[in-house]
Amino acid sequence: MARGGGKNPFLGGFLAGLFSGLALAVVVALLVTRNNPFVDNGTDTARSSTAPAAPMEAPKYEFYQALPDDAAGGESAPAAASGTAYFLQAGAFAKAADAEEMKASLALLGFEAKILAAQEGEALLHKVRIGPYKSLDELNAARARLTQGGVETMLVRIEPKENR
Repeated sequence: MARGGGKNPFLGGFLAGLFSGLALAVVVALLVTRNNPFVDNGTDTARSSTAPAAPMEAPKYEFYQALPDDAAGGESAPAAASGTAYFLQAGAFAKAADAEEMKASLALLGFEAKILAAQEGEALLHKVRIGPYKSLDELNAARARLTQGGVETMLVRIEPKENR
């Protein structure tokens, strides 16, 4: 039962489905993103009636404020000024990547560590330190938490510069 000489019904159905699918996709995209390009919501900056914002002033830094504590030529200013400072050293690594990995694992345990690069003979070591701690009680509590987390540490005591 063939039709004679008519148009292909498949092509008409295909085109009707294609256009209705595109229209449906546009409607769903507009509903999901809630961003209708056909409605003016007042966010167009070219037509905005408000004056442009004044440029922000750049912050002014002193030399020693721009550097991290360890790069300014000492361990850390508050600890050195108040007397003996105690640090916990979680390791000394030849590769900086290994030191960064240890620092990340300490961060997962809730500790903020610093990496100090130190020349030991001909080798460059990257020391991972936590602290300074003002009292031995604070230090022992931190050391117990680190040991419980599987990190072995070593006590480092830094004397004030006058006593050296």
